[in-house]
Amino acid sequence: MKALATFGSIAALAVCAHAAPLKVVTWNLGWHLSQAETRDWIAACSSPFALDNGTWKPATNATADTKPGWELPWGRNAPVQWDIGVLPPCDVYQANRAVVPVTEAAHATRVARIGSVLRDQLQADVIAFQEISGAAAAREILGQGYEVCSYEGHKVQRLAFAWKKSLGSGTCAVEWPLSLPQRALREQVRPGLSLTLKVDGQRLKLLTVHLKSSCVSPLDERASEGRGQLDGQESNCVSLQQQVAPLEAWVDREAADGSAMVVLGDFNRNLSHEAHEPADAAVRSTGGSATDPHSPGVKVRSLWRELNDGQPRALTLLEAQCGSDVDAGGLCRLNKAQNLGRDALNPLRSAQSLGCRNPLGLDHIVIAGPLRAPAGAAKHALGRLAHTLAAQDGREAQLGLSDHCPLAAAIELEKR
Repeated sequence: MKALATFGSIAALAVCAHAAPLKVVTWNLGWHLSQAETRDWIAACSSPFALDNGTWKPATNATADTKPGWELPWGRNAPVQWDIGVLPPCDVYQANRAVVPVTEAAHATRVARIGSVLRDQLQADVIAFQEISGAAAAREILGQGYEVCSYEGHKVQRLAFAWKKSLGSGTCAVEWPLSLPQRALREQVRPGLSLTLKVDGQRLKLLTVHLKSSCVSPLDERASEGRGQLDGQESNCVSLQQQVAPLEAWVDREAADGSAMVVLGDFNRNLSHEAHEPADAAVRSTGGSATDPHSPGVKVRSLWRELNDGQPRALTLLEAQCGSDVDAGGLCRLNKAQNLGRDALNPLRSAQSLGCRNPLGLDHIVIAGPLRAPAGAAKHALGRLAHTLAAQDGREAQLGLSDHCPLAAAIELEKR
């Protein structure tokens, strides 16, 4: 009996060694605006534009030669006089590759559905948002039960944190070095946003990021053209390369005191592909270790292995699980180490599966310090709600919730 009692005491201590789990979620909401900003955006996209020397420019009046913003040729480097740092392009919502004009009513329905996913389905404690216009937009989604922090200015694609009021007050800070402030404003990218909470008397530090897009994987099928090569000359990879040092500096600084730490968000980089590289693959362009001092002209090849260099603490990448009910053909598992390509991932984009257009490889949750996540991270399927549907037969248009699915993890702090 004494042995049993001792075992029982040890078991009880093991159970008590971890605080109650916190559900953390990261979600890129795809150009999400507050209701007030949406009204301005709808007005701007509904206004007439006239073609002038190959560029569509705002016109005073609608004529036979003008078009509303909804009907313009959008896309990268669109020939439209429009600052996407101020307002999203007018083609955010599309059905069958045709732009779906937005109404306030359709946007309000989308806001309510996003809130329901977070509050009722995911039951999120802490949420990291990307591509959200600020605190007002986050509060409209979540209601009164959450504290919110964000920032103003810079550009309309911002970051925000929300956390349940029961967790108490938090301290937020904008991590401007990640925006590459040495560049002209037009060429700057998104900063980071940090949040520090006190959970059961311990500090929990979180950083959300939305790194430069279009330098996704070292396994890119166009690697010979420089696509996806972090140490290459392709312009998007050059930008992402410049974000590595400020990101690593934040991680190293905040992990130095042994605090529990979570870095989560849209990395726009398939960290799983980097994590599955051979152990002897070079981390730097000239070889050597991730812990070697940086030298002029030496570039980082692997974002993940550069961050996870064991100094001052090892990091853990919570690789996303999809769930057998939506993971058609095991694509979620296969994509961790292979570049399956957009066509191969189409089954995950269907209304019967995850639904979101960017189902895998961009969004990540990383933990360090006295934290664990026994169940790892999991994608939350949006199914048909991820899809935009045009208005038809008197039915209001359905605006897709996002081209990204939420990624969630239950984390537990080890009590000291």
